[in-house]
Amino acid sequence: MQNTEPKITKVVAGILINSKNEVLISQRLTSQPWPGYWEFPGGKVELNESLDQCLSRELFEEISINPLSYTEWITREFFQDNRVIRITFFKITQWAGEIQKKEVNDYKWINVENINSWPKKILPKNIYILKALSLPPYYLITNFFEDEKSIKKAINSKDIWIQYREPLLSIDKLQYFYEFLKKKCASKILINSRHKNLINNNGIHYTSTDLNKVKKLDKNIINGASVHSLDELKLANKLGFDFVVLSQIKKTLSHPERDGMGWSKFKEIVNHSDIPVYALGGLSLSDLADAQKNGAVGISSQREGWKLLN
Repeated sequence: MQNTEPKITKVVAGILINSKNEVLISQRLTSQPWPGYWEFPGGKVELNESLDQCLSRELFEEISINPLSYTEWITREFFQDNRVIRITFFKITQWAGEIQKKEVNDYKWINVENINSWPKKILPKNIYILKALSLPPYYLITNFFEDEKSIKKAINSKDIWIQYREPLLSIDKLQYFYEFLKKKCASKILINSRHKNLINNNGIHYTSTDLNKVKKLDKNIINGASVHSLDELKLANKLGFDFVVLSQIKKTLSHPERDGMGWSKFKEIVNHSDIPVYALGGLSLSDLADAQKNGAVGISSQREGWKLLN
């Protein structure tokens, strides 16, 4: 029987990060497809070549540097010319050599948090990654109604953002815990949309129900949303959300009657998104690598994630 599975082309891309927390992007040659577009430098993995070997070879060939300190980050997939293109992105913080224009038309350093500094012609599959660079790997969900003691944990990490959810707290406790959390916490806090008219905030996390009611977003604040399907993900993309949380991946204590979608279905949905996606549902801290291999910027958690603060 003929194998109808599409062939996979593996690609690596390197994200150089300097001391100003800027990232380097390079401009494609006029002789290449998508001439003049900007992307992260990298290229195709050759036969019998590891991802690490390819990263070193491609970066030397294109911009004359050798990566020294780097970590594997997010992997994304898309379908092109009857093939699956699988791109693995690496974060690089140290390298040897002086950056030169060898096999690129140009290069520049950009501030990922300042979209106005981005060039207009960015290779589409790099947009998700540029947006993801502003986000932390962990997005924790409060559950103080179930465990009031957890609020006493100081949160001073750039690797954590928080969704203040709390559907069951009284209004008095809701206000009290929020003010207490702000004093203890150096991370960004997004208010669940069910409370957006009760608490002054700099960010809102929309429930999937409220997502479907949104007409226009306030772009002066951070906007996140919960999604459970490809249709909801596409709506969040259309409205211009900063990120979404897609669930559920595995069985959870909150919904033990539901089977999770698993990583394969998660990846299939996520690869349709131009905005970063967190994975949620029955995950532990050890699931971060699997989440990122399947396209997520990180994991969201209501219970297990708080163990980060123990």
